[in-house]
Amino acid sequence: MRHFSNTLNVTFVRNHASANPQTEQTNLRCGRFLRAVLLVAVVLEFVIPTRATADQVSWSPNVESALRTANDANRLVLMKFTAEWCGPCKRFERETFTRSAVAQYVNQNFVPVLVDIDKRKNLAKHLKITRVPAVLIVSPDMVVLSRTTGFQSAQKLLPNLQKIAAAHSRSTSSPSKNIAGLTKSPSAPTLPVSRQVTPPESKKIAPGISLVPPTVPDSPAFEGLCLSAVQETRSLVSGMPELALQYRDKLLYFSSAEQMQNFRMNPKKYWPRIDGVCPVTLTESGQKTEGKLKYAAIFRQKLWLLSSAENMKKFVSEPTRYITPASSRMAVP
Repeated sequence: MRHFSNTLNVTFVRNHASANPQTEQTNLRCGRFLRAVLLVAVVLEFVIPTRATADQVSWSPNVESALRTANDANRLVLMKFTAEWCGPCKRFERETFTRSAVAQYVNQNFVPVLVDIDKRKNLAKHLKITRVPAVLIVSPDMVVLSRTTGFQSAQKLLPNLQKIAAAHSRSTSSPSKNIAGLTKSPSAPTLPVSRQVTPPESKKIAPGISLVPPTVPDSPAFEGLCLSAVQETRSLVSGMPELALQYRDKLLYFSSAEQMQNFRMNPKKYWPRIDGVCPVTLTESGQKTEGKLKYAAIFRQKLWLLSSAENMKKFVSEPTRYITPASSRMAVP
């Protein structure tokens, strides 16, 4: 007769017909010893962390939360665009981001965020993601600093990340010079970039502004750049489709909820003079040509948009020559 004991998947066999008492005692002692060894092994398996856990990038699924974290920690955001159906994306994660050197460096120097392009189509379209996998390094204000597409080995990716992080560390104390800043007289920009804008306490919304759902298909004005950030931070900052407002029949993107609230409270403060028409072109030829934020100038705390780099130089050198004639022409119906 045989008796089976299945404790911890270990099977012990006893044959009462052939086994003597001394042999049976020995078998029982061996069985207890094996069970003890197996129990210790099971406990250690749960206590000791595996190598895969240590080599895991701490991906955040929330872009907005990652941007806030990066702003508070003075880090850059590493955005990896992927999709469930993308084979190279899975290989990228499996062969590159699970390498200990890459995972540890990313976790220590960036705020990593994982973006599924099928779930965030508007964001992918706005950032011009045409294929995956893609890796973007962006500032907390959504300024794209680096863009790579396709699979990359750890040997290729890591040096690039180290170079970008080092450059960011060197530049944190330098003011931004992306636009021509003008005060009482034409001069180069001297105001430092504001890294965090305190939202106003009041929730009052100025007239003429309406919230826009993120699914609106219209193209944003000002090439998707954040209008309020130009005056607040003296820099060109990309906005996000999730933070959109409609003002004067134009779709506006903002880089943060604080920037959007600033604009909602006082849109006239941020709206460009003469509705963004280039004052130089209007004065010289009478044509109403739309200016661009990348050719922006601030004179007497007012924002003026120029249509070209050449016109921006003309305006910076002699702003009063263009302001009065352009304003008069715009006032004529």
